[in-house]
Amino acid sequence: MAQQLNGDSLLDEITARIPEAEFQAEYFPDGMAEVTMQLAADMLEEIKALAGERGWSEADAAAFALGYGIGCMKEAQARQLLERNDQAARDEIDLMLRDMREMHAQYAVMKHRTWTFLQAFQAASLSSGALVNQVAGLKSVVTRLRAENDDLRQEIVRLQAMLDEVQPAAGNTPTEQETQGASFWYRLAGKG
Repeated sequence: MAQQLNGDSLLDEITARIPEAEFQAEYFPDGMAEVTMQLAADMLEEIKALAGERGWSEADAAAFALGYGIGCMKEAQARQLLERNDQAARDEIDLMLRDMREMHAQYAVMKHRTWTFLQAFQAASLSSGALVNQVAGLKSVVTRLRAENDDLRQEIVRLQAMLDEVQPAAGNTPTEQETQGASFWYRLAGKG
C-alpha cells in the first residue's frame, strides 16, 4: 500500500512543477553536449543489446555505458587511493564519498520527479483520449443536427407554400392570426 508523506495530490504536484530554468540549473548546470564518435562495430552491437535488454533507446544505453565506464574508472581510482593510505588519499576518498552521496540524493529526487511526471502524463493522455472521443461524438451530433435543421427548413418552405395556397384571394386582407402564423414560419426559417 502506497503511503503519502504529505497531503499533496498528483494535481498539486503538477502545479508545483519546477520551472525549466531552475531544473536545468540544479541538475544540468553545465548544460548538455552533443558528441559524435566512431565506435567499433562490436561495441555498437553491445550498446544495442543493452538497449534491447533494458527496453531503452540506443541513446539511453550509450549514456548508461559511458556513465558506467566513468563509474568504473572512479572505482579504480578509489582502490588506488585506499592502497596508498596517506592523508591526501583519505581526503580524496572523502571527496569522492561526498560526491557519491550527492549523486544518490539527486538521483532519488530525479526518480521521484520522473515518476510524478509519468503519472501526470498518463492522466493527461487519458484525459486527452476522452476529449478526442468527446469531440468526435460532438461532431457527429452537429452533423446530425445540421441535417435535421435542413429538413426542418424544407418542411417550413413546404408548409409556407401550403399556407400561401389557402390564403385568401388577392385583395382580401389576411386575419391577424394568419399574419402572425406566416411571420412565425419566416422567422423559424431564418428569413425574417
